[in-house]
Amino acid sequence: MAPPPQQQYPSSLITYLYLGHFLARWATRMWEFSVGLYMINIWPDSLLYAAIYGAVESASTAVFGPVIGRLLDRLSYVKVLQLWLVTQNLSFVIAGIAVITLLVYSSLKYTNFLAFIQLVVLINVCGGISVLSTLAGTILIERDW
Repeated sequence: MAPPPQQQYPSSLITYLYLGHFLARWATRMWEFSVGLYMINIWPDSLLYAAIYGAVESASTAVFGPVIGRLLDRLSYVKVLQLWLVTQNLSFVIAGIAVITLLVYSSLKYTNFLAFIQLVVLINVCGGISVLSTLAGTILIERDW
């Protein structure tokens, strides 16, 4: 039995796919880098919060990566694309608001430590969600390559 013929896509579509994937990955990397810098700015005497953020991102990928893979196998391409874009952008917006709050109210760590820790936890949770949605998007796009 002969293999099915390869479907030819317009070169502009492939160019847009590569460009979109590049820009999505670039935005994710810039966000991860900037959050580390924001954490250092919020607490300049320690790298603890930046390290915790990196550890949460790595741990969420290691722990929940297989779950994301199984979920991708069950959902349609369009559904995964929608979930990827919504969760990634929503997590960036929520974490961005929390980071801005910490930067504007820099004395919060001394005046209301509980609120400070809650915002840091929110940033870390959103970071974990965003790295998982990025993983889903990467798998979605690269598995067809």
